[in-house]
Amino acid sequence: MWKLANSLAVASTTAVAVLTLTLAGCGASDDLPREGVSGKVTLDGKPLASGLITFMPTSEAATQGGGMIQDGAYSIPRDQGLVPGSYKVLITSSGSGSEKQTDVVKDMPGMPPVAAKEAIPAQYNAKSTLTAEVKAGSENVFDFPLDGSPKRK
Repeated sequence: MWKLANSLAVASTTAVAVLTLTLAGCGASDDLPREGVSGKVTLDGKPLASGLITFMPTSEAATQGGGMIQDGAYSIPRDQGLVPGSYKVLITSSGSGSEKQTDVVKDMPGMPPVAAKEAIPAQYNAKSTLTAEVKAGSENVFDFPLDGSPKRK
């Protein structure tokens, strides 16, 4: 049951991030006081090869946003950036895992692949404890050194 809930949380976060990235590129300025955001993400001291970072607002004025992580770095340009406010940060990555075919016996056409296993512990995505405070006129550089060990209760 926990695996299903965790998988659903990761899938929904990924879908929101993709939608955010898609919509961010559509259209002109929205006149919000956006700020560029950037930083580095490491897992066990090494740059995270690839993944997604999502900033979920925890204050009323904030807007949701996110971006791709490549070679341990992410950058959200100002025109697609976040408005000043408090955010919960979610980081997801499939690591080196790959998708698997769901029906290996009959290999039925049209069956979707099962997403690769989440490589990042839940305390950084489905049950994230990461936060960021975006400030007007600041550099807004947020580095996230992640520990690959799951959080113990």
